[in-house]
Amino acid sequence: MENFVAYNPTKVIFGKGCISKLAHEVSQYGSRALVLIGRGSVKTNGILSQVLAQLEKANVTYSLFEGIKSNPIYQDADRAVAQARAFKAEVIVAVGGGSVIDSAKAIAVGYYVEHSVWDFYIRKAPAPQRALPILAVLTLAATGTEMNMFTVLQNDATKQKVGYGSPLMYPKVSFLDPEFTYSVSANYTAYGIADLISHCLEQYFDKSHSPLSDSFTIEAIRLAMEYGIKVMENLYDYDARANLMWLATVALNGALSAGKKGGDWGVHAIEHTLSVLFDIPHGAGLSIVYPAWLKYFYPQIESKLTLLAQRIISPAAKAQDFIQHLEEFYQNIQTPIRLREVNILPDKHNLILDNLVQTNANGSFFKMKKTDYEQIIQLMS
Repeated sequence: MENFVAYNPTKVIFGKGCISKLAHEVSQYGSRALVLIGRGSVKTNGILSQVLAQLEKANVTYSLFEGIKSNPIYQDADRAVAQARAFKAEVIVAVGGGSVIDSAKAIAVGYYVEHSVWDFYIRKAPAPQRALPILAVLTLAATGTEMNMFTVLQNDATKQKVGYGSPLMYPKVSFLDPEFTYSVSANYTAYGIADLISHCLEQYFDKSHSPLSDSFTIEAIRLAMEYGIKVMENLYDYDARANLMWLATVALNGALSAGKKGGDWGVHAIEHTLSVLFDIPHGAGLSIVYPAWLKYFYPQIESKLTLLAQRIISPAAKAQDFIQHLEEFYQNIQTPIRLREVNILPDKHNLILDNLVQTNANGSFFKMKKTDYEQIIQLMS
């Protein structure tokens, strides 16, 4: 096992009606809130009105910033920083999925600096020293950003999608009500499941030896598949929604990485190219890339694939069976496994290849170059 430090300061309030505790929690951090939302679904499903009622109960005035897109861009974060400063915000309340909470993290550290938030992501600026406190109201089980210090934004002009992390970016409090995910459509529910499974796999294929973390990870994947099938059969299955919500949080809150070096993340690097070029949902891109990556690196990961197969499928299952099982699961929940399913045809392959080369998309353990990209693209097609 590798040396590690276990640290997670985020307070999670989980379950039906947990939003009723927002008034008490937010009052500890300030009386002026920037409320951040996406494209408006939280308005129509009533979630935003519940949040605003809690702010009013706590005598917190607020300024609403809306329009964060599903693949969030740094320009929106910069605009929200300007609005937060003009309003003299003291706290950020992020109401939405990963894109909204990731943007909130950028805004939180951008509030106290003069440069664009993008400068943090491209390592042009020194690490932030201060940040506004963030309270997150989660509406989509997927990214795990509600309980970690990481964020991803993109630059459409340069076709870059980049991650950044700082301990200042941990949300102070995250509210996880599974009923808030009832309104998530079947396709985005499936993309969220693919996202959380990918987070598990990225850490599982770390080459460090940490058997307890591996066992946690395998069970998280098995449960994600079990409850993934159940939720797709009934989008209002509270137990399935609750389990998936907590699985997505645990998949990236540090619980699966203890004793490891941090995971590989090469699949995410490839997927970032797909979403920045074609604006496809992140989870959909991951369900396309992962089976291809597993097939390509099969000779190097056969033993770990065998363990996955034997623990998740049956004691007699073989390594190749897990790849087939994963693809069949994705097909069952109707998330894509090939580029052509999202209308990315062979005439776009060179565009993908050029961006992968430009961004030097790579993993921490499984290194790739142009010839590797070419073969993985063919396996994705």
